[in-house]
Amino acid sequence: MADQSIPLKISIAPFPEGFSGDMDETFQQACILMEATVEGQFLTGLILPPGSTLPTTDQGPIAMNGIWYFYDPVSGQYLPQSISARPAKNYVKNGSCQVQQTGSAPALVAGVNKTYDMCLCRMTTAGVLTIASDVGPLAGADYDTCQAAIKYTVVATASTLGATDLYAHEHLIEGSDLAPIQNEVLSLSFLCWVNQAGTYSAYLSSGARDESYCVSFTMPTASTWTRVKIQNIPAIPTTGTWSYGEGTTGMYVGVTMASGTQWLTANTAKWNNAFFAGGTSQSNMAGVTNNQMKITAVRLEASPQCGYASVNSFETDLHDAIRYYYTSFSYQSTTVGVPLSASVPANGTWNMANLFPRRMAKVPTVTPYSWLTKAAGLLTDITGNYDIAVASLVSLQKGIIDSETAALATTGTTSTSINVTAIPTTTALHPGMPVTGSGVPAGCTIATIVSGTAITLSAATTSSLTGTALTFSLVTKNDLLWALITADARLS
Repeated sequence: MADQSIPLKISIAPFPEGFSGDMDETFQQACILMEATVEGQFLTGLILPPGSTLPTTDQGPIAMNGIWYFYDPVSGQYLPQSISARPAKNYVKNGSCQVQQTGSAPALVAGVNKTYDMCLCRMTTAGVLTIASDVGPLAGADYDTCQAAIKYTVVATASTLGATDLYAHEHLIEGSDLAPIQNEVLSLSFLCWVNQAGTYSAYLSSGARDESYCVSFTMPTASTWTRVKIQNIPAIPTTGTWSYGEGTTGMYVGVTMASGTQWLTANTAKWNNAFFAGGTSQSNMAGVTNNQMKITAVRLEASPQCGYASVNSFETDLHDAIRYYYTSFSYQSTTVGVPLSASVPANGTWNMANLFPRRMAKVPTVTPYSWLTKAAGLLTDITGNYDIAVASLVSLQKGIIDSETAALATTGTTSTSINVTAIPTTTALHPGMPVTGSGVPAGCTIATIVSGTAITLSAATTSSLTGTALTFSLVTKNDLLWALITADARLS
C-alpha cells in the first residue's frame, strides 16, 4: 500500500528561551523537531522537542520529556499520565472485527471455529452460540468510533456447565508479531457490551496453551459499552511453549463468556503454568437464551497502561487480512475465485505461476476450481474443453510456483492396427492426446474415442498385446490451462 499524504492542522505553543524568535522561525523549528504519532489515518499524539511548553487548550495527547500529557477538561490543564512517550503499537490485527472472511454470520459448530479474520470462537457444544457482525460504539474519551463489532448470541442454553466446557472469543497473534514485545510489560484493552451485567474474564495464552494470564472484570451496567482495561501485565514468561516464528500462532487473546471449573482459577492477575480462561467468579452468559456479548477495539500493547484505542481504516485491516486469507473474502465465493492460466511447454506437463498480492503467513493450500463446472480439484484445458483432476497446486508463501506432469496410466489390447480395445475407461481421454506404450509408434496420438473402452490411434501399433501398459498425456503442447483458485493459510 503506498504512503498517503494526510493534511494536519497543528497549533504551535510559544517556545521558551532558546526557541524564541519570530513566529516563522518558531514554526520552522517546531516542524523540524516535532514528531507525530499516526495510527491508520489518525493523528494520535505529538512529541514536542525539549524545552517546549504545553498548549493552553485541548490539542490531543502531547509528549514532553518522555511523559505523555492528556488534556483534563475539568481542570482545563494538561496532566501527566506517567506513560512512556514511545508510541504504543496495537499488536492485534483486525481488532474491531470489521474484516469478515466467511460472511456476516458464519456457522458455529462444536470445537474451534474460524470466524472473522484473526478471530476464533471456542464452543464446547454445537448450537449454543451464533455469531454475526454488529455496529460498535461511537467515540469515547479514549477510543475511536467503532463501525463494527463481533456479536455472540445464546440460542440454546447451557445452564449446567461441564467441567471442561468453554465458550470464548479469541483473537490470534502471529508469533512473528509477538516476538518484538518479549520482555515488555503489556496492557490489554477492549470494548465490551453485554445484556447481562456480571463478572467475566479475559486471558492471554501461549500458542500451546500451556501458559496463561487471566483476570476477572466487571460489567456493571447491562447493554452499555464499557472499555475494559487490563494493565501492568508482567512480561511473557520463559516458561511454557511460546512461538515467535512466522506462520504460527504466538498468542491467543480471549474473552470468556462461560467456563467449566477446569478452566477457572483463583490465581488471577498472574502467569500460570497451565491454561486458564477465567476467575472463579465468572458469569455464565450461556445460561439464558438470547443473552448477547459484543466485542470490538481489541488492543494489546507493550505499555504498562492502556493508551488511546484507535481504529484502523477498513483498507488497512483488509491489507493485513490478505496475509492470512488470500481469496476467502465474503465477496468471493469458492466457485468464483481468481482466474489463473498456465503454459504447456511439453506434452503432459505444465508450468503455472502467480504472485500473491502480499507474502502470506505460511504456505497456503491452493485449491483449483474447474473453469467449466466450478467444481473443486480440477484444472480445465480450454483448448480441448475438458477437466484434469488436480487436488491442489504447489505454492510458496509468496505465490504459486507449480510445474507438474499430468498423465493417465492404464492398459489396453492392441492388434497391429489403429484399434485399441479393452481399456478400463476412456472417461479422461480425448482426441489429440499423446500416447506411449509397447508397440506404439513415437508421436502417436488418440484419433477418436470409439466407446467407453475403445479408441483409435493416429498410427497402427507394431505388435499385438493383451493388457499392455499405455500412458496418455492429459495435456498437449500449446494447449492452454485455466483455473479459478482460492488459497487458505489461516492460523489456528
